[in-house]
Amino acid sequence: MRIAEMLARGRPTVSFEFMAPRDENEVAVVERTTAALAGHAPDWVSVTYRKATGHKTLELVTRIKRQYHIEAMAHLTCANTADETRPILNWMEREGVANVLALRGDPPGPGEAFVPADPHFQHGSDLVAFLRRSGYRFGIGAACSAEKHPESPDQAHEFRYMQLKVDSGADFLITQLFFDNRFYFDLVRRAKEAGITIPIVPGLMPVPSRRSLAFMAAMTGASLPPDLARAIEEAPDDDAVRALGVRHCIEQCVELLEAGVPGLHFYTFNRARAPMEILASLRGQQLLTA
Repeated sequence: MRIAEMLARGRPTVSFEFMAPRDENEVAVVERTTAALAGHAPDWVSVTYRKATGHKTLELVTRIKRQYHIEAMAHLTCANTADETRPILNWMEREGVANVLALRGDPPGPGEAFVPADPHFQHGSDLVAFLRRSGYRFGIGAACSAEKHPESPDQAHEFRYMQLKVDSGADFLITQLFFDNRFYFDLVRRAKEAGITIPIVPGLMPVPSRRSLAFMAAMTGASLPPDLARAIEEAPDDDAVRALGVRHCIEQCVELLEAGVPGLHFYTFNRARAPMEILASLRGQQLLTA
């Protein structure tokens, strides 16, 4: 089923992002996480992609679909050429994968440049357009930023690229993680003013530790509300930081759900505990159905 159809039902969806295992040592971790979170009845999930281990993305997507009967979306990036991308898409079609998240892909690390494999695949919008004109029937998701991405000169530049993804044929958008809902609400307002009508799903991540937070902030440009930043700075250890992160994410979700968001998408980093705690709280408050 296409994810855009789920988002149009009028009930907020719950979804998780899993990271495809990089090696055999990570397989057991991913399997435990997917099993734990599959038990919380997500509407759909997504699986990250790396060129070097792309087959593991495809294996995990098909396993989730077959074992748990959950719609699983494969990420696809501009790390491949068009000729390398077509066989991947053909394989997805044969295996019944219904949705693709079309992304440019991350640079090797903070402050480093992304180098495309194909001059025709410079941006995520190029991959969206390729999927549309090639005749594939996938539902197509794309990414956007609630805040300014580190590589963008300003938010206007960021918004133009989001608009281009929509114009190229994206069915829905998922934001990069953010910790201040004001950025999301402002993005949705500007999108409506620009005539963008496709769903914009908020992407959320409970802060797991100071180290993880620093890395993700550098990669995505996400900023912390002053109160949260101060509380994390004063926290005695990472257990306290994690608890603060869960509590703040619950507060974010409550406000987002009350505002009528189309869904909640959680970046799990292959950790099940925090998303499970957040969902338990939201369902306990009857903000989400089980």
